[in-house]
Amino acid sequence: MRMLLARRNGLISTLCGAVLLGVHVVSAQTVAGRVVAKSDGAAVGGAIVALLDSSGHVVTIKLADDGGSFLLSALRGGGHSLRVERVGFRSLTTSLFLVRQGDTINVPITLASDGVSLRAVRISADRRCVVRPKEGLATAQLWEEARKALSSTSLTQLAQAAARARRDSHRFGVRLRKFSRDLEPLTLASLHDEQVELEGEVITPFVSADPEVLARDGYVAGNIDTGSTFFAPDADILLSDRFLDAHCFRLQAPERGRQDDLIGLAFEPTDLTSDGRHVEIRGVLWLDRATAELRYMDYGYVNLPFDATQRHVGGLVEFRPLPDGRWIVWRWYIRTPLLERRRVLGEPYAPGKTQIQIMRIREQGAEVLEVMPAGTRRAGKASLRGTVLDSLRGAPMAGVRVFLSGTSFAAVTAPDGSYSIDAVPPGKYAASILSPRLDSLLLDSPSRELTLSGGEEKLMDFGLPSLRTFSGQLCAAPMTGDTLAVVFGVARDTGGAAARGVTIRAEWNEILRAGTDVVRVRPITDETMTSETGRFALCGLPAETPITIRVRRGRATVAGLQLHVRPGEARRVDLTLRAR
Repeated sequence: MRMLLARRNGLISTLCGAVLLGVHVVSAQTVAGRVVAKSDGAAVGGAIVALLDSSGHVVTIKLADDGGSFLLSALRGGGHSLRVERVGFRSLTTSLFLVRQGDTINVPITLASDGVSLRAVRISADRRCVVRPKEGLATAQLWEEARKALSSTSLTQLAQAAARARRDSHRFGVRLRKFSRDLEPLTLASLHDEQVELEGEVITPFVSADPEVLARDGYVAGNIDTGSTFFAPDADILLSDRFLDAHCFRLQAPERGRQDDLIGLAFEPTDLTSDGRHVEIRGVLWLDRATAELRYMDYGYVNLPFDATQRHVGGLVEFRPLPDGRWIVWRWYIRTPLLERRRVLGEPYAPGKTQIQIMRIREQGAEVLEVMPAGTRRAGKASLRGTVLDSLRGAPMAGVRVFLSGTSFAAVTAPDGSYSIDAVPPGKYAASILSPRLDSLLLDSPSRELTLSGGEEKLMDFGLPSLRTFSGQLCAAPMTGDTLAVVFGVARDTGGAAARGVTIRAEWNEILRAGTDVVRVRPITDETMTSETGRFALCGLPAETPITIRVRRGRATVAGLQLHVRPGEARRVDLTLRAR
């Protein structure tokens, strides 16, 4: 889109320069008209109107407006024709007409009202995959109807972007729900779900890469170890010459138990070899047999470097027509895997051999909830307010970032710990906080789900845990008494790696009195083992008493680290093992 605008702006600049130099510039020539139905003369809005030159090449293409009217510009004079298409109507191409330089001519269009049906299409046993199916084949008939819906969808997106800039009365708004969820690989059960409602005017479900780049490099960029980006096929990709030259089509029947009122047009790459080639795309365009309308497309990937089905890696795009004949993407999602490379253990043991496992599935998408006239606002904005308190210190926390996950809505707490997030669209969110204090306590950022309604002001406070709660998370037994303390931290070796399975011991002396003159000293020890991540916690330590921390793992040791803790204190002490 930016490239097209840049070229157009460059052309305008050139023409302006020609005027300043006194060169005569010929005015443009235009073709106008109105598309109506043959049966009753009613306007056919949303029709795809293409201006063709004398050789049949497309000069320009637009959607007719709500009243069926169109206005197209010809680059030069000469013979032209119009091709008019709309889903559900039979296509029409006019005879050649003459366009003179600088003229505007009117070409009325009447479309036959007899609709298109796919009920007569039968799927035979011979389902060969055909590249650019020719007229007369069933695959060509299905592709022709799918192409209409795809072209209308693409043109609607372009028209929306242009109409928004010039405040066109024919633009519309949408209210949609975006979602992102993590799924369990085997059952696809939701492990985590984030949703948010938004309002806007431009519907672009996803922006795919350039068709030339996808044809050359494939639909997945990156690799397993550093991370991968999966590209989905949008309408422009499916309509591109590079895609059509590299993919073939065949008829596809619905699976047993699914809707038999649909018929599928499957596409797949012409080269299905897996000898190190890049990742390709395949899928099915599902059309309604009765109306020939494109309902949805499901797709998956070919030549992936790991084992996965379309349930795990792929997606769906659902199309719907608006009452005026324009088409939009109504619902879509894409599923991508979160992978992990693990060592293979077997008999005999194969050193260095690994396999790739899918740990979870990330599903991202959106669905349109409502189509509205431009400028309409259905739902009032909501707000979220509250305070953040450090219960360990009994004081408010300033400078903490409070945010709604997956959005740009956020605030930073004031000196009194208060925050306010305003103008939030209604929807379901997950609220969380970020602070260096969390890192120092080895605590994960808390996350709390909430639902905001239009105009609502919701109160939500956050707090770091109290000593009793904090010790309950770290210690095997809860601490009793406010005079005790906790020492926790991370043990690492000299290379910075976590020291797991090492012994951490706290030593101190307890003073015992037997009568007025006899004082006895009893040595006390408490020890624990570090976790897989090197973390440890020593709980119930006495306050205001010299304590020695010792660490042992074989010949590696840290000895003689002494400290005093205050009553009710939680102190972090990180340790580094050094060889004797």
